[in-house]
Amino acid sequence: MKKHWKSAGKGAAFLCVLCICIWFTWQVVVPKFFFDTSWPTTSAYLGFYQMQERTVDVLFFGSSHAASFFLPQELYNTCGITSYNLGCEQQNLVTSYFWLKEALRFQKPKAVVLDCYMLFAYNTAEPLNTAESCTRKAFDYMKWSSVKKEAVHTICRLDENQSLASYYFPNIRYHKRWEGLAENDFSFSSMAGHYELKGYAPQAAYGGGKDFTPFAERAQAEEPMVPLMKEYLEQIERLCRKEGIRLVLVKTPTLSQNSAKSLAISNYAQEHGLQFLDFNQKELYQETGYCFQTDNCDGGHGNLWGAQKVTGKIGQKLAEWYGMGAHTDSQWEETKAYYKGVRKDCGLIHISGLESYVRALRDKRYSVFLSAKDECTSNMESTVVKCLRELGLQADLHGAYGCSYLAVISEGEVSEQCGYAQLETEGTIRGGMVRYEVVSAGNGCGNVSSIKIDGTEYSKNSRGLNLVVYNNETKQVVDAVCFDTYTKGSPAIR
Repeated sequence: MKKHWKSAGKGAAFLCVLCICIWFTWQVVVPKFFFDTSWPTTSAYLGFYQMQERTVDVLFFGSSHAASFFLPQELYNTCGITSYNLGCEQQNLVTSYFWLKEALRFQKPKAVVLDCYMLFAYNTAEPLNTAESCTRKAFDYMKWSSVKKEAVHTICRLDENQSLASYYFPNIRYHKRWEGLAENDFSFSSMAGHYELKGYAPQAAYGGGKDFTPFAERAQAEEPMVPLMKEYLEQIERLCRKEGIRLVLVKTPTLSQNSAKSLAISNYAQEHGLQFLDFNQKELYQETGYCFQTDNCDGGHGNLWGAQKVTGKIGQKLAEWYGMGAHTDSQWEETKAYYKGVRKDCGLIHISGLESYVRALRDKRYSVFLSAKDECTSNMESTVVKCLRELGLQADLHGAYGCSYLAVISEGEVSEQCGYAQLETEGTIRGGMVRYEVVSAGNGCGNVSSIKIDGTEYSKNSRGLNLVVYNNETKQVVDAVCFDTYTKGSPAIR
């Protein structure tokens, strides 16, 4: 009998070790999209589970249009309304529905705001109107429950190219990732703790283009919705009605919207007693004070300033329609400073003057890399030199025509070199986690600038002073620029 118990104990121990190994490999190989990427889907979904229950007034859903336009911290700062953004890249309506069901296990929102971009044909080659990889991003980090089980079974029924086994055992889907693992794959717990923006994906560029014109006319006919997408919109509407939640339909500014699509959404909203905000419609566009060229980062996504405007208007409407009032919550109070830093990071790439730029670099979050190419001293103004001194730099560049110059400022430490031969330095920041290599050569000894971070070249390699700014908190390069300090009045090069 003892032998049987001993054998059973060994078997149980083996199974425990096997389960731990399987869990560990799952944690490592599943792709991760944390806050150090443009679209932090993993951070958004893991962060949602860390919110205190029954504290979120508004839930946002939709594709990357939603992720880039709906800004929970701004909604709280300006309107006192608590919210969370559960949008993600190419989020189809099937995904929106099941994430709403999942969210309702933990939160009791007063309103759900849904961007309607994916109601219409987007990826006609895919049964779910969405790339399989984007569907996986949305569900890989949903907790296992009856909701996730229903979701993955539904997905695999609708798309025969996806397998249940790959959802239950992600190692099957991602086994080839072993060759390309990076830092984030092994720092899961520390990265997962950063969800300060509550699902929002900040974009900084100006790039909306000149082709956008808000429309005022009413279309003669509707553009048809994708049948599956409309079916799940109806399921979302029924679920909200059942739970006593206000559903608000929204279309954020995008080149893809037209009056026929707007009419289809408007008619649906009227039939179901819903509110619909189309920021592509001229009256609302102008009322919001929107400027597509500077408030969009491209043809479909908002930058931070566009998100502030759209979110602010939504907040006004929620207060007007449903009486949603201001209140305080520590979960949003404590992230105000982080959001302020994000606003600064986004604004950095739009600073055109070297003096103002150098002043902005006085921030302990930043590691700064400088490298001169060709000639960088002829028109370096004394006020700029003073600002460089305040950063801790000491080299006297006045009169050093055509010199080579490089510097690294990180975590309170400053190193710099100046001379007439090609200069090189290398090292690490963030406790050895990130490697850098900097090269500078003036016009008489090579005429080159190179600033590599983890092997990636960021220097603009242009005449003057090349700078690269790395944010140690968000673990990413936030700007790379060159100021031509040889020719006065030359624009910054990005």
